[in-house]
Amino acid sequence: MNYCPHCGVILADDTGICPLCGETAVQERPATADAGPQDYPLVQEIPDKPVFLKDLSSFDRRHIALELLSLTFGIALIVTILANLFLNKSFSWSRYSGVIIIGTWLASAMPLILVRKPWRLFAVLAPSLMVLVFALDAFNGHLEWFLGYGLPITALLAGTLAGMGAILAGMQRRGLNTLSIILCAIAIFCAGLEVVIDLNHLGQLSFDWSVVVAFALVPTAVILFYLHHRIVNKASLKKLFRL
Repeated sequence: MNYCPHCGVILADDTGICPLCGETAVQERPATADAGPQDYPLVQEIPDKPVFLKDLSSFDRRHIALELLSLTFGIALIVTILANLFLNKSFSWSRYSGVIIIGTWLASAMPLILVRKPWRLFAVLAPSLMVLVFALDAFNGHLEWFLGYGLPITALLAGTLAGMGAILAGMQRRGLNTLSIILCAIAIFCAGLEVVIDLNHLGQLSFDWSVVVAFALVPTAVILFYLHHRIVNKASLKKLFRL
């Protein structure tokens, strides 16, 4: 017969360790066996430590944000479809709102999925945007608006963003020159937008408002380039503005 030298309890013959305190069993009856109740060590449950958002890794934070975005936009999509079916007994206006919801989800979720992969992100978002714009016009049963306005404007936007991204990616130092590139990209996009509108609406080119935009943005961009290369070239933007 085995005993626990610490607890004084009787153990089975094949038990070599006391399940209460972890002491090695002995065959001789210890004095503690007649000493009455002992203060046995209790197994305490360690409470779960609360997890804060700041304690999570960047991957976990992106995963949580992606789940919340998917849940939010998924609920919005289902609610709009059910409301359309309940109120109109048909699947009509919810098609347009559904396209907008899906597009917004793509624009919000893809940067979380393809983090630090800008060209893959562009390769996903650019075709997706064209497909969504195509769907908006296809729901009407014709494609005149998509071919005349939707496709050219979407391609213009994608090309402008791709060119701006390529230029920024090739820069060794970024500061005020980043703002210059953005302003120039806006001016180019506005010029292309007016070309698309004029060709479809007037049938000829008539540069009006895009010229005004260019005269407002391009000189500002030139000044920012000058400041970057002549003044900020030896000091980072953070030091200049004490950020």
